[in-house]
Amino acid sequence: MKMKVLLTGLLAASISVSAAVAAPPPGKGKPPTTGEGCKPKVTVVLKGTLTAVPTTSLSVNVTAANRWGRAYVGATHLVTVDVVKTKVRRQGKKTLGDLLSGDRVLVQAKACKAALAEEATPTLTAVRVAAHPAAA
Repeated sequence: MKMKVLLTGLLAASISVSAAVAAPPPGKGKPPTTGEGCKPKVTVVLKGTLTAVPTTSLSVNVTAANRWGRAYVGATHLVTVDVVKTKVRRQGKKTLGDLLSGDRVLVQAKACKAALAEEATPTLTAVRVAAHPAAA
């Protein structure tokens, strides 16, 4: 009887130890929630006016935003632009050089939810930029 209890205990201990020691190989498993390697989960939408002619980043005076972009409202922020991946639209034109200072813009960017916690304003990389001429 004592032998059965001992063997059962050893079996349970060996199973729990092997499960606890096993870890996913590098590059596998859950991605980090902040910083390098974070998988963006939320879309940040910023509305405002373009304050400078863009080269590789947009300087936007943010006047409105969705829930995830509330911390950006009321100030001018830089939004980086990936020349290859970012979609830019302005009255049928599709290049970053077509944007003009004073244009009304809507910028969509992806960000990690944890990086936006506690009113943080991490640097955003635009996914889409829609621009319209300044209101007359």
